[in-house]
Amino acid sequence: MIMRIALLSLIVLLGGALAYAEQPDLNHDASQPVHVTSQRLEADDAKGYFVFKGDVQAQQGDVNIYAQQLTVYYSDSDKKQIDRVVAEKDVRIVQLNRVATGQKAIFWENQSRVELTGDPKVVQGESVVAGEKIIVYLNDSRSIVEGGEKGRVKAVFVPGESAE
Repeated sequence: MIMRIALLSLIVLLGGALAYAEQPDLNHDASQPVHVTSQRLEADDAKGYFVFKGDVQAQQGDVNIYAQQLTVYYSDSDKKQIDRVVAEKDVRIVQLNRVATGQKAIFWENQSRVELTGDPKVVQGESVVAGEKIIVYLNDSRSIVEGGEKGRVKAVFVPGESAE
């Protein structure tokens, strides 16, 4: 159950990060089963985390998450609650024609916030937005794309694209 909540949290990233394109809601069915495959699973209840390693693939309905590692951290006070979920190395989140990529994605459960770093980019059709960090506030339907030392925010919007 905890893994399902963690993966659902990551799946929400894709819809929020693409809010810039002003497309209608994706209507993702969160009641569908979550399927996860990896080369290895390590769990440490005493330290409050578990890690999927090696060619990790998580799928729920039409949403797919790919990474080399997916770590779920429990809160310190109650090991039944998730504190954060971290996807690392070659992160790719795909739904329909929308793709978010980066080297790291962190979902902060208590803040309903997702941070995508490591050359983050969100692509929908020919529309693209990129920066040094993409922050998605899930409850507020808003996103922030930050530039930094490596450069400014870059965006290309192609009008009239549909969310097929």
